This record gives sequence, C-alpha cells and structure tokens, in this order.
Amino acid sequence: MQRRLIVMRHAKSSWKNPDLIDHDRPLNKRGLRDAPKVADAIFEKGWTPDLILLSSSTRTRQTLEQMSHRFGEAQTKVRSGIYHASVSDLLIELEDILEVGTTMILGHNPGSEMLINTLSGEWHVMPTAAAALLSESDGNWTVVDVIRPKEI
Repeated sequence: MQRRLIVMRHAKSSWKNPDLIDHDRPLNKRGLRDAPKVADAIFEKGWTPDLILLSSSTRTRQTLEQMSHRFGEAQTKVRSGIYHASVSDLLIELEDILEVGTTMILGHNPGSEMLINTLSGEWHVMPTAAAALLSESDGNWTVVDVIRPKEI
C-alpha cells in the first residue's frame, strides 16, 4: 500500500453565539448534516484513514464525531498546532504521517488549500467539509480526487 494523505476542512460552523471565542464555535445544522455525508463518500471511495490528526477546535472535533460511524477504528491525535496553522506549521504536524497507509489532517482554511498547493503544486478550493486525497510517489504528491459536500 502506498502513502496517502487526506486534507480535510472542518464542516460548517455556527456564528450564532457571539460570546464564544473562535476556537469554541460548534457546528451548525449544515455542518452536522455534511460531515457524515462526506465520511460516507470517503468510505465508499476506499480512502478510510488509519490515522487522523485534528485541530483542537470544537468544530473540528465535532466534525470527526459526526464521521465516527465510518472512522471509529482510526487512531486520532488532537493537535493544537493545527488550529489556524500556517503551511509551515502544518508541515511540522505532518512529520507524524504514516509511512504506509492513509493519514488525514482535519483542520481549517486557508491552511487546507495552502497545504494542498504546497505539496502538489495544484490549487483546489476547499469549502467547509471538503476532503482532498493526495498520493505520494517517489517524494512527489499528487491530488487524486476532491470531495465537496455540494457535489455528493
């Protein structure tokens, strides 16, 4: 099996409570609907992650909770360094990527889009709950496919 990376942006979050700090914002109704739908699409495409690195924010943790029906057996690591990370920060977080298998990094924009661009040289728009699969061969990363909730 080759080394693969899923770069995923958290599902849609709520701005309903203005007293919450950004880190603590939960998912809204659309986010709660889209996350399991994207998990089903990832599962059906055979991308199921073996390891998930995720931001410490409430919305990323809730996104993963909504996907747990498909990813329950994956090892997960909450990483505060993924929250509002730069590309350099994300590359450091990816030092723990699996040598063989599929790792998912579940975070935020613009980091998700910039990470995909940095690794592959391609630009992909990553709306909320979007997931991109990258595959590594001889040190080069290629975007295999992108799942966007509105396209499912």
